[in-house]
Amino acid sequence: MKRLGVIIAIATLLPLAVSAQHAPGEGECQALRGLSLPPDAIALPSGGADVATAEIVEAGIAYCRLTGAIDPVDPAAPDINFQINLPLDWNGKGLHFGGAGYNGQLVTGTDQARFNPDDAPTPLQRGYATWGSDSGHQATSRLDGRFLMNEEALRNFGGDQLKKTYDVATAAIGTFYGRQSERVYFQGNSQGGHEGMIATQRWPDDYDGAIVVHPANSFVGLQLSGNLAGQALYRQNAWLDPSDVELLNGAVMEACDGLDGASDELVADIAGCAEAFDVTALRCESGMPDHGTCLGDAQIKALKTIDTRIETPPLQGGAQGFAGWPIFLGADLYGLWGMGKTATPSVPPAPVANFGLAVLADPMIRFAILRDPSADTLEFDQFKHAVRISEVSELTDAVSPDMRPFADKGGKILLLHGTTDFAIPFGNSVDWYERVVAEMGRDETSDFMRFWLVPGFGHGSGKFQLRWNSLEALENWVENGVAPEGLVASDVAKATAGRTRPLCEYPSFARMKEGANDMNVATSFTCVEK
Repeated sequence: MKRLGVIIAIATLLPLAVSAQHAPGEGECQALRGLSLPPDAIALPSGGADVATAEIVEAGIAYCRLTGAIDPVDPAAPDINFQINLPLDWNGKGLHFGGAGYNGQLVTGTDQARFNPDDAPTPLQRGYATWGSDSGHQATSRLDGRFLMNEEALRNFGGDQLKKTYDVATAAIGTFYGRQSERVYFQGNSQGGHEGMIATQRWPDDYDGAIVVHPANSFVGLQLSGNLAGQALYRQNAWLDPSDVELLNGAVMEACDGLDGASDELVADIAGCAEAFDVTALRCESGMPDHGTCLGDAQIKALKTIDTRIETPPLQGGAQGFAGWPIFLGADLYGLWGMGKTATPSVPPAPVANFGLAVLADPMIRFAILRDPSADTLEFDQFKHAVRISEVSELTDAVSPDMRPFADKGGKILLLHGTTDFAIPFGNSVDWYERVVAEMGRDETSDFMRFWLVPGFGHGSGKFQLRWNSLEALENWVENGVAPEGLVASDVAKATAGRTRPLCEYPSFARMKEGANDMNVATSFTCVEK
């Protein structure tokens, strides 16, 4: 039976007077302090787990907060630190929170579900049991990749920590409430979205649904792409200063903004924009840059490199290659760490560099692939290290197109990506979605997964800063059989806060209706296909 194995394994360790008829309280919470789970209570190899603290917290809802650690097998590997939150007024459901970047910082599970309305009750306040971890290492920066040189820490980061933390949370829930969760969901964006894909592909029986926003998956492919982008921009005369970025952004908007019928600084007609904009129209006649006036040959070459899909060694799940970046479709080179905000480049490793894609790529390549902390990643040639790249991808990625184990059990996925994301290109999500459709068929895919592209939405920033009721939509689909159709997103960007747009399922996009005169309301738009 689903989710009972761990509880059976530990039932004799901590007998509590808890039943489905008895609401737990402070006594039951305190009794969890010191709970020790043996290694065989966790499905993947570990040294067992211990609950270090257990206390009642009042924060809009009373809950039992547990913190502790899952011990490694390798004494040189770090622990996996976790937090589990058990509301006294429980709704019978669990929510696993994903992480960010290279992780290394505790995900508490007390926050709002990512990009849900800021003023809505958090999942914990709604009665969800919630949990998260630091993924199996501790760092002051989510860009610290030194842990990747330890094989067990690499495996934990690559996904093992999700199952281990899930098993500990499941044990705590069963012990505290005397019963198991009726539903368990996963939510995350970026690295957390990547982890949502890992969770539903590797352990489909553990989860009933997932909210996956701009997933960093394939994580290895992402870093290979970022590294090549960095190599291109750090070449002589290729760097773009602030005036060059403004020149490029303005030209893209002039060519593409009105293609969807609305001059709102949101490029919704992606295919039309790809046809309408040609970067070579910005070329300086001399071939040398004239900052803010025209672009030099080296700059245009670098931009085309960033725009173009790359080839890679074979990756997990049969994937190969990685999507180009949407810099000619409205995405902003300001995206990360000041690219375009400074006149001169500063090269990796982090945190000195000022081109974010190279900063993000550097730790994976130096520590996981090359295992050489002194390596210069701007000299890295991926095809000389193809075998190791494939090995690391198998450990860290989850981009298989065959989602039948999750779909056949009734699992549901909400997949969303912003078109101006300059931390993870939206084409990456398009690639995986289309591979799933090719494997399973469009109708079968639609039965378990819906996919939206959001114009102007970046990696949390952008011209359109999305909020949507994703958790409610997922609940309604899984629990009531109501598919998420006709959803509306709201914008919280300071200059345009309150405007709304329809969420159009890929490959459709929002076009302003003929005769409509209010660009701030979703009802002025309709979803169309090219």
